[in-house]
Amino acid sequence: MSKAVFVLAVVLTIGLSACSGTSSVRPDSASKTSLTSRELDMDKVATVNRWAYNHGHKLIWVNYPQKLLVGDDGRGH
Repeated sequence: MSKAVFVLAVVLTIGLSACSGTSSVRPDSASKTSLTSRELDMDKVATVNRWAYNHGHKLIWVNYPQKLLVGDDGRGH
């Protein structure tokens, strides 16, 4: 009986530790970025996603496109 309890404990430990590393938030979601929705160019994201889907491609955004804000010349400070 104690061997069965030990095996069950090991299986549960391994199973629970595997689940703890997973996340319910998708890695390609905008919430994982530091950009606000005002800075994201969601029209461009939607257009490119639609094009990729229509042509049978899978798209994963690494860096979301940003809108150029008034007075933003693209150079760092």
